[in-house]
Amino acid sequence: MDKNTSKTENINKTLIITIILNMFLLIIKIIAGLMVGSTALIADGVHSGSDVITSVGVIIGVKMSQKPRDEEHHYGHGKIETITTFLLSIVLIYVGVKIGYSAFIATIQKKQVHFTYFALFTALISIIIKEAQYQIAFRVGTKEQSPALIADSWHHRSDALSSIASFIGILGAKYEIYILDGLAGLVVSIIIIKVGIKIFTDCFQQLIDVSIHTDEIDNVKDIIINKTDTENISDMRTRRHGTKVFVDISICVNPSINIYEGHEIAKEVENIIREEIDNVEDVVVHVNPYCYKECCKEKPGEFPPDCS
Repeated sequence: MDKNTSKTENINKTLIITIILNMFLLIIKIIAGLMVGSTALIADGVHSGSDVITSVGVIIGVKMSQKPRDEEHHYGHGKIETITTFLLSIVLIYVGVKIGYSAFIATIQKKQVHFTYFALFTALISIIIKEAQYQIAFRVGTKEQSPALIADSWHHRSDALSSIASFIGILGAKYEIYILDGLAGLVVSIIIIKVGIKIFTDCFQQLIDVSIHTDEIDNVKDIIINKTDTENISDMRTRRHGTKVFVDISICVNPSINIYEGHEIAKEVENIIREEIDNVEDVVVHVNPYCYKECCKEKPGEFPPDCS
């Protein structure tokens, strides 16, 4: 079993479990919400239903992103997972806005929630299950370096927060503090929207080929200079393609060495890059002759056209 197949299977197992649990939560929360007239609990149930849809979307997106390169997609299909995550962030923001709007209306209208132990117990069970789903999905997503699964895990965390709001609202109803239902929903809405915007921003950066962190690039450059016969690095570019990283680097070597020696230095440089940077899919090393002449002292590197 190759690495990509193993990754897909681990992600799919996690998502199937969450889909089953979300279907269960959807049913019991809608029933309990209708029984007590809790806006937060009904919205919580709808949110669980939306999690089923997003989880199915992640399964499809991750599967498609693992397709190998072909004649029309020379860099593979890794960005499909980024696009899936991008769409999930929009859904997450929408859910946050919807919960906030419902909570705001409920607060303005001073809607009363009816207390029952069944509804309180339902909200408590939801908190436990959804937080467990978040922990499992987040750990697997982090281990497999899947931004789509990590984004989906935040749907579970947002559902757990929504359930906490429902729990507070129902408990407040027991003591006739009805405003707690709406206020708790507003707080949860703000948290969900904030997370959604963070994921949205990260995905947008990946879609426009954001580079890896500058400190990481500087560290790799230092290692290359110190551990190889590279005289100078005239350029190094990186870009994220889904979960993968592509690197282009131009190194300058002693112009008196032969082609084979230059090739061996390039191999060393490539190995260092693959060791120091996670998820490197491809490295292109361009070898240039280093200029030792006085006309190159101010900007050491490749031979300039006017330096003979």
